[in-house]
Amino acid sequence: MRKKPDIELPENTVADRLLKLRVMAGLTQEELCDRIGYTSNYYGQAERGAIPLSRKLAEKLRAFYHTTYEYLYFGVHNNRVSEDGEYKRHPVFDFLESCTGEERDILYEIAKSVIRNVRDYKTGEPVEADAEEENR
Repeated sequence: MRKKPDIELPENTVADRLLKLRVMAGLTQEELCDRIGYTSNYYGQAERGAIPLSRKLAEKLRAFYHTTYEYLYFGVHNNRVSEDGEYKRHPVFDFLESCTGEERDILYEIAKSVIRNVRDYKTGEPVEADAEEENR
């Protein structure tokens, strides 16, 4: 475990937030990956922004860091907390939960394609196709 940094880390992208969470927890990539059951190679690609954050990895990280999907994917600090300490979630998550598994899978594939096109547009270069998520 490493010492937490004395500087403020950015939170602009998913990759920034993954790095910030890990560094603030005082963990190396290897230590984190041992705890969440992923390889450091796969996780490192997500932390660098080389591949999109998968649903499975997001679930592991959400539970491990006790954070929200809203923060992981969108950088939204959820200040919508009820009096009993429960989060009031963003409506998009209620919508996604109302979908069937097949519908969520389709929406996920559409979102990946849109994100890839946005990145292509921003960089002026095609972003490589997503690596297959490793099992574990």
